Amino acid sequence: MKMLRKFVFVLIAVLILESAGFVMIKQNVAASEQPTPKATWLWDTAEIVSNKDQLLNFMKQNQVTDVYLQINKDIPASAYKAFIQQASVNDIKVHALDGAPSWVSSTGLASQKKFFDWVQDYQLHALPEEQFSGIHLDVEPYLYAGWKKKYQQTVQSYQSLLLEANQRAQQLGLPLAADIPFWFDSRFYDNQFGKGKLSDWVIAHTDSVTIMAYRDQALGSNGIVKLVEDEINYAASINKKVSIGVETLASQEGEFISFYEEGQAAMWEQLQIVQSSYESLPSFDGFSIHSLQGWMNLQP
Repeated sequence: MKMLRKFVFVLIAVLILESAGFVMIKQNVAASEQPTPKATWLWDTAEIVSNKDQLLNFMKQNQVTDVYLQINKDIPASAYKAFIQQASVNDIKVHALDGAPSWVSSTGLASQKKFFDWVQDYQLHALPEEQFSGIHLDVEPYLYAGWKKKYQQTVQSYQSLLLEANQRAQQLGLPLAADIPFWFDSRFYDNQFGKGKLSDWVIAHTDSVTIMAYRDQALGSNGIVKLVEDEINYAASINKKVSIGVETLASQEGEFISFYEEGQAAMWEQLQIVQSSYESLPSFDGFSIHSLQGWMNLQP
């Protein structure tokens, strides 16, 4: 009888341990499954003061992993600290965003320097959970007058700007990302930095890029998959990351640019096709939705 009870006790103990081990394995598997990165741009910085909870609730509900936050020096540091701290609780990384076409002018480097100086000072006076997780530049040099009048000179100025940004970002211990249009793979440089595709050069000299692939269809010769193919394959070859950006704001350039007309369900349907095409590549780094306000106002 004692032997029987001992056997039953051991059997129950083994079952309990096996069950616990099984649960632990399941939990570890679940923990190892990373969600597809979802980023967004937040341009109206004043909203982190007036609309902080609504913004964070929306991002949490939509599994946003990263937000590019425009730096507005008129907003007090305390507001950034409160926003970033609450975002970090929800596993959302906040990246310091800035840039303008005028940055590639002869005086533009000073503007970038002021931006990095501000970030450096902010990081020094912020707790780890209040600090920015990256630098995100949106320069768009092709909107500067010199792009058409003095193309090679303007491109060289843009490259110099990014090299300076890369150095400052490294000093801050932050990754550097840059927004580029999908058609940079058809623009070339030939200057002191060598010669080649502009898209390749930018990818090689940043930690990651966000491709503004503003189309509302995944497939076809003018679809997202085709438009980002060159960049995402090159990035994979040199161990860099690419986030694929799409538009949600109304566009005057045509109905094929934005998901404003189609709505959110159609957007994710198309992006799932894009993801299926590229998720096996190590360079694929999810999607960036432009912009947070547009996304929040998008029809279901």
